Amino acid sequence: MDMSHAARSTSCFRFAAFLGLLVLHLSGQLGWAKDDKRFSTGAKAASEAKQELINQELKTLEGHSWAGRYYYGDGLGVNVDLDLAPKSGFVFTWNGCLGLYDLNYGDVAEGDGKIRLVFKYANDRKGFQGIAPELIPVVWGERRYLIPRDEIVKFANDINAGFEPRKTLWGSFLLRRGDELKDVHGEPSIPAEYTVYLLRNPIKAKISSIKGSRFKDSTRTTTVVLKVGSEQGVKLGMEFYLYSPSTIFESATITRLETSSSEAVIVQYALNDESETRPSLDWKLSTFVGCDGVKDTPPLP
Repeated sequence: MDMSHAARSTSCFRFAAFLGLLVLHLSGQLGWAKDDKRFSTGAKAASEAKQELINQELKTLEGHSWAGRYYYGDGLGVNVDLDLAPKSGFVFTWNGCLGLYDLNYGDVAEGDGKIRLVFKYANDRKGFQGIAPELIPVVWGERRYLIPRDEIVKFANDINAGFEPRKTLWGSFLLRRGDELKDVHGEPSIPAEYTVYLLRNPIKAKISSIKGSRFKDSTRTTTVVLKVGSEQGVKLGMEFYLYSPSTIFESATITRLETSSSEAVIVQYALNDESETRPSLDWKLSTFVGCDGVKDTPPLP
């Protein structure tokens, strides 16, 4: 990827700042209760015992295709750990600024190219809780990822944007610990039907019109029309990121597709209706973050 260190550092800083604001926004909406059985002394002891079994099994599984210790998060309110092995099962924890948000453990079932987690406690995926019950092992060079089936497009978006392959532990997808230091080559082994989402060159876009905007519950949702469509390689669910003005980090998700245009939704979090900069016609977006002044080089390494 032909991108200056300064430009990439600026983009990463903007992304981290965005995540920090989102965490602060959501931190008051935690749905767990400390009297939940999963937080009991017995549950914690059982998870620790299972963790020890997993650790012992992992020592005998060098080179296994998916067993290991995985992590995704931002180092703030999102710190998700998933440790798993074929015989010993899994332990899942979610830690954040206020301590332990979620804990679960159970067995692992493998089949049809997927890993299925069989939970001891109810797996409620809301707020700062839960984890995808089915994960697809993805190989990328020397790296091992576990990606939810319904987030393969998001994973491709992160690759197009330059967030993956990440160079630190922090990221949006489960990556085996230590693999952030390993090389990648070629394309990741995502299901064949999703490889069309992996771009060889970034797609830039301008906003041709703003169809509507509404503010509710600290969230502004704006629908915009972009001057790019299927002819330019745009796909439903693709993510575009604001690069000009460079002082704002926002993203737009494609929700409707035409030949030479597309509709996208921009979701902004704010304390009130006037505290964020609204989308405007002078905004410039790209599938590759920080592309202003950077050559249109392939996002893939």
